[in-house]
Amino acid sequence: MSTLNSHITQLNNYRQRRARGRTVLIAGLAIYCGLLVRVAAAQEDQLLPTGTYRLEMIMASTTKIPFFGTSKSASKSVSLVEIRRDSNGIIQKHRVCDFRVLEDSAMIKMVFPEKFIAALAKHSYPIQLEKDAQGWSYRADLGVERIGYRAGGGDEKLPAKIDDPTVFDWDGDGHPGATVKLSVPLLPAGELYIVQRGQSILTGRVIQPGRIEGGLEVRQFDQRVLGARPGFLARSPEIETNPKDSRFTFSPVPAHSTCESLRAANGKS
Repeated sequence: MSTLNSHITQLNNYRQRRARGRTVLIAGLAIYCGLLVRVAAAQEDQLLPTGTYRLEMIMASTTKIPFFGTSKSASKSVSLVEIRRDSNGIIQKHRVCDFRVLEDSAMIKMVFPEKFIAALAKHSYPIQLEKDAQGWSYRADLGVERIGYRAGGGDEKLPAKIDDPTVFDWDGDGHPGATVKLSVPLLPAGELYIVQRGQSILTGRVIQPGRIEGGLEVRQFDQRVLGARPGFLARSPEIETNPKDSRFTFSPVPAHSTCESLRAANGKS
């Protein structure tokens, strides 16, 4: 009987040692994983420190405009960006400061008024920095932006009529939808009242700490003209984005930078 008790005691001691060993192993793994997370976070902080940045995006496209034919064009936006970290990783927040057309059809010039630019949404989204054989990659999904209307039920199609209940005076200029100004030869200045939906994804490489360059993938871009002045311009153009010539650059700016200072610098570029 004493031998059996001795075996039971030894078995219990063995189980206790194994349990203590598993506890130490789990604790060690937790510490190791925590160290890896902190090391990765420190590397990311060096590559993309928290602070203020300038984001320039150029979207190239081919546009077929009724009465005026087909033309290649490109739009350029400049945004003020804030980079910060939270418990989920790196968060990027941007506000569009300037938006203009770089290339137009020879027959028609398009201008985005200040009220249009001011109404563009502020975006906040997580970004991914990943190390690979070539260095560090960057990816940011800017999310869906709706211009000139509010999201409806399924939000599958853009509003087709100017009196659609989802259409509203988005830029506060007294006209439904969003207003874009046009300059057409031999005609008075015109306006388009539009709705638009788009989603872009930035994918690039860290060139040096704080500077990123890459391509602009337009995941979605839909636009419809609901009305116009003069009325014969109220026809929706066919727009096809060109990812090959679309790009972005991301670079640090002084912490006190504002949209006004970025616009002033952009006017000189």
